[in-house]
Amino acid sequence: MVKAMSAVPLYKQIVNDLMEKIDGGVFKEGDKLPTETDLMDQYDVSRITVRAAIKELEDADMVERTRGKGTFVTMKRDTYAADDRESFTHSCMLSGKKPSTKVLQAGWVYPSLKDMRFLGVREDENILQTRRLRLVDGVPTVLETNSYAPSLSFLDHEDLSGSLLEVLESHGVSLGSNERTLQVCFANGYEAENLNVETGAALLLFVDKRCDSEGQPIFLSRQVYCTERLKFYL
Repeated sequence: MVKAMSAVPLYKQIVNDLMEKIDGGVFKEGDKLPTETDLMDQYDVSRITVRAAIKELEDADMVERTRGKGTFVTMKRDTYAADDRESFTHSCMLSGKKPSTKVLQAGWVYPSLKDMRFLGVREDENILQTRRLRLVDGVPTVLETNSYAPSLSFLDHEDLSGSLLEVLESHGVSLGSNERTLQVCFANGYEAENLNVETGAALLLFVDKRCDSEGQPIFLSRQVYCTERLKFYL
């Protein structure tokens, strides 16, 4: 049961409970979760609260929703390395293009489930998050959302309208391994507005889990690329 008087939001309590059941094997890969109505009855909460919890789990790739069928525990998929040897800024310059960056948002937020699992932060611990629009020759091309580990809190006072990697290196942060995943996604309203594409347009999503040279997680990056404007090589 959830605790109405807890400082932790109701939907977060449901997320934590379902996550424990998934990690503990109560719900296995491919299993169908209870319906929204069943979860409302089980936790004695509103439909809005249940949907917020499911959305959080979906964003963390722990569940998948299938229209007309329900919500299922995500099946593990094979992943393939995508080349990340060049930064966005450097890649543009090598192609003779002019890169630029517009910082859309920068501030302190409560971490999502995905942030907590990678960065190792608590749900009540604020983290710095930025949203940046990357442009090529003035044309919106990439929408990037970064969540940073507490060790990078100094970025709150930095100019992030250029290369993030160069800023980190200037502070003595040595970059280490990066786990990158790649998949097709479809533009939501916010992405469509900023990338100047139609809602539902096919986009390419990169998710980077970057560590420092000592193997400590330093930031989680979600980058949505407009496929109409870029080609990739591996």
